[in-house]
Amino acid sequence: MTVTAAEPTSATEDLLPFRDPGFRANPYPYYARLRKQHPVHRHSTGLYVISRYEDVARLIRNPTLSVQQLDFGPADPIHDTMLGKDAPDHTRLRRITNRWFTPKAVEGWAEVMRTSVAAVLDEVEKGDGVLDVADGLALKCTFDTVCHIFGIEPTDMLAIQRKTYEIGLSLGPGGNEEEATATAEALAWFAEHARRLVAVKRAHPGEGLIDAFVAAQSEGRMTEEEVVHTIFLFFAVGHLDVKHLINHGIWMMTQKPELFAAYRDEPEARPGIINEILRIDTPESMVVRLATQDTVVGDTTVPAGEALALLIASANRDPEVFADPDTFDHTRPVAASQHLAFGSGMHGCAGQVLARAEADVVFSSITERFAGVELAGEPAYAHTEFLRTITHLPVRFR
Repeated sequence: MTVTAAEPTSATEDLLPFRDPGFRANPYPYYARLRKQHPVHRHSTGLYVISRYEDVARLIRNPTLSVQQLDFGPADPIHDTMLGKDAPDHTRLRRITNRWFTPKAVEGWAEVMRTSVAAVLDEVEKGDGVLDVADGLALKCTFDTVCHIFGIEPTDMLAIQRKTYEIGLSLGPGGNEEEATATAEALAWFAEHARRLVAVKRAHPGEGLIDAFVAAQSEGRMTEEEVVHTIFLFFAVGHLDVKHLINHGIWMMTQKPELFAAYRDEPEARPGIINEILRIDTPESMVVRLATQDTVVGDTTVPAGEALALLIASANRDPEVFADPDTFDHTRPVAASQHLAFGSGMHGCAGQVLARAEADVVFSSITERFAGVELAGEPAYAHTEFLRTITHLPVRFR
């Protein structure tokens, strides 16, 4: 996304001013200076910040780096999900969900998404052709799909979106006490919501993913807290990052009519376009790990017990890997295999195949049905140092 921001210039200036609005709007000039001058940077928060692709790609796959030993503060219940566990617990939980995201399963979920998208676009055609796609398309259709996978009715969509965002406020290094309180309250809300869903499922069993969690608990393969907070995790990953991928892609098509045409006319180019949308404005900017032993990064030794922030959004714009990295170019020969938007290694995103499929459903449905898209108002954003979020995106479909 093209947002103007001044590049940091002062030697005494905070290299990563996490709460600064300019940084949050466009962190990429800051990342560029970091890669060039301070590829291993000890931030004032105590984090070792890693910004070059080579280092991030290696460390994100390093099995000696732990998430289970991290202090998530108010977001500590994340330790009851695979996102907050190391092997073997991570492996145990991932096995329970893997069969739900096989290529064959994803084909079925994509059809659910397609039906939801078609219903939205039918209403657009009946009306004036204008839609705020942020909630009306990207959120609604991904939420419909994750609820179908769960085996539940798609209710409480806006509340779940709001609570997920509030939890995300404390997952980056820039959070404050007010945001920590919001995170704790949001997680408590989610726990109560998930327990209600589980109770309904126990009374009225079905064949959805929540039913699979309930069965796993009865077989001793999941604890109750793991069931409750894994439901939260799948609600979150089922819409949060995919929503930004979809919104950002539609926004780019309003700015680049040739991209709209390429998606319509060149089916073979579609995977590369989705990859480049992910690379150039990565939905989650970083992951954090704890060093369980002294870890060498370049010329720096990070002592055991220290936390590392791996800037995947910076790695995805490293000119050593991506030529002219601030330019959108879906014909990049390495884009399909080398960007880190979905992470990598043991904690690589289990639902990335579905995320790509959902984005393709939206983009192909729009480009095959309409002649073009244009902005019908100013977009609005709620970016943090951790999450990229478009809150409003009014679009006119022609």
